Amino acid sequence: MKEHEIDIYLDGVKTRVDLRKMDYNSLRNLSMKLQRILGDNSYIHEMILESDLYYFRQEISAKTVGALQRHGIMTVAELMACSYEKLADMDGLGSKSLSEIVGFIKELGK
Repeated sequence: MKEHEIDIYLDGVKTRVDLRKMDYNSLRNLSMKLQRILGDNSYIHEMILESDLYYFRQEISAKTVGALQRHGIMTVAELMACSYEKLADMDGLGSKSLSEIVGFIKELGK
């Protein structure tokens, strides 16, 4: 992905947008709307926590997401509430899966 591009996921479908191709008014309106909606980023944090793990298959492999879901962990908040020890005891989560999960949680800032 180039510096002026952004990947946007809508209903699980990835679309790459080149911001340089947007006219000034569209880019300005997008920027202003995002600033109003996001404010101090608490909105983003809430949305991430409530999100289904299915939407994070770019960060966590489908195999890992499937194993977590089989153990009843469906959302980011549920994943973050689990201890490392509890995750390590789950069937289907090996060292590679645990490494993915730890990296994902670090990215979220926990």
